[in-house]
Amino acid sequence: MTAATARTYLGYEALIRRFNLRVPPLRRVFMATERTIETHARTSDGDERIELPLQRLSDTESLVGQLTFALKREHLNLTVLGALFERDEALTTVQEWLREKPSSRYSRTAGHLATWLTGHQFDYTLPPGSPRVSLLDEDEYVTGPGVSDPKFGVINNVLGNQAFSPLVRRTDKLTTLLNEGLADKVKAALSTIEPEMLSRAADYLYLSETRSTYNIENEIPDNNRAAKFRRLLESAGEPGALSEEQLCQWQNQIVSPLVAEHQYRSVQNWLSRSGRPRNIADFIPPAPDQVGLMMEGVAAVAASGSTGEFDPVLAAACASFGLVYVHPFLDGNGRLHRFLLHHLLRQSGFTPAGVVLPLSSRMLKQLERYSTLLKSYSRPRTAQLEYLLDSDSGTILVKSAQPRWLYAYFDATEVCEFILDCCKLCVEEDLLSEVLYLRAHDETVKALESWLDMRQSQLNTLIDVIVQGNGTLSNRKRKLAEGLTDEQLLKVEATVSEHFAAYIDSRALT
Repeated sequence: MTAATARTYLGYEALIRRFNLRVPPLRRVFMATERTIETHARTSDGDERIELPLQRLSDTESLVGQLTFALKREHLNLTVLGALFERDEALTTVQEWLREKPSSRYSRTAGHLATWLTGHQFDYTLPPGSPRVSLLDEDEYVTGPGVSDPKFGVINNVLGNQAFSPLVRRTDKLTTLLNEGLADKVKAALSTIEPEMLSRAADYLYLSETRSTYNIENEIPDNNRAAKFRRLLESAGEPGALSEEQLCQWQNQIVSPLVAEHQYRSVQNWLSRSGRPRNIADFIPPAPDQVGLMMEGVAAVAASGSTGEFDPVLAAACASFGLVYVHPFLDGNGRLHRFLLHHLLRQSGFTPAGVVLPLSSRMLKQLERYSTLLKSYSRPRTAQLEYLLDSDSGTILVKSAQPRWLYAYFDATEVCEFILDCCKLCVEEDLLSEVLYLRAHDETVKALESWLDMRQSQLNTLIDVIVQGNGTLSNRKRKLAEGLTDEQLLKVEATVSEHFAAYIDSRALT
């Protein structure tokens, strides 16, 4: 084997291969090579391959060496560690490591995590004077309130708990978005809009958000369902914990009475896209016996956004995506997950009462990115399962285990970046764009009514369609100007173009 091809896997990837762990593939893999320089390669889908010079590494073979590398050099991966610490060999190795190096930061971290993840108890006493160590570096991760483990001298500052713990890395993009001061931008934007205009803009945004959340799922709700969802949006932010009873009440308002549920699901559900073979599942959520504990973890993360323990947008992002990943109901999970974003943002004070940010509209405009975030969780987990699916009779038998570590832990960094992006665009573009539209509409109506005799509803429709056509009415829609001469229509188009020029220009830039 040549120097160009000789590779030794390191850290988590080495542990996965050594124990044949059935876990989602790593997005970031380290390898040791005989090259003398460090190289980084990124695939088109964002996966990283990092090659390190072998001569700079001390132990690339032993289990302790691989664990040390993973804990020291890689992002914390509780899924891999959860699978690993189910193996007796791994637990025995950690026990020996603690005995041989009781003061080691990494042996203590491994012992703490093995206990935290599995409940296994080690024969160990912390040497006097050993410094406390934090599980996550606050410069690299968004952290939760630290919980001290005196046995190992480790401060566990992950977000959430054993049943649900998202990981949020402080990437350059995330840091930049957090430093935008989006909450202040929301308040500043709203302060410049007179109350009557803001009320009209909010009315449209509620309508837009309602339509978009159904459009994401290729549904067109009837007037009754749309009205119920809007009323639910208007009630978002009311005080109270995210309990099973509360979520059931919301689910009942979102779905048809025929599929209303009064508790979390007690059966295994799954998702399949239309057009796929009927015996293949796109996503198999956690087993029913895990749902309650996972949702308690989701609720704890959600609450941290209102208490100030966690940035409110990040808390809302992690909790809302956590809900759709857990899929606690047989129907309505997607709409409920998007509603939860609004509820938590308003509950934390990020969004003031009476105003809704058109987040679903933004998701609809970035549907591929949104879908990718959902699939990045669902696909690799479902791929680890063996199952029998009978779509015709509506049953699924999951033959393999569905351990907690497969579902409870995930990297939520890109989810948080996405929701921060959506909030930023909603504030800087969508809200102000709607106000700009309404002001232009008022000026246009005022100018046209001085000479044009047309029913208000017909005039509103005509203006809207001309704006959609960037200042012109297509021949196909000429009937909307029935009763107007060609000269009069040109005058209407010119008036609309004059007053909507700024709006049309701003829309062309988005």
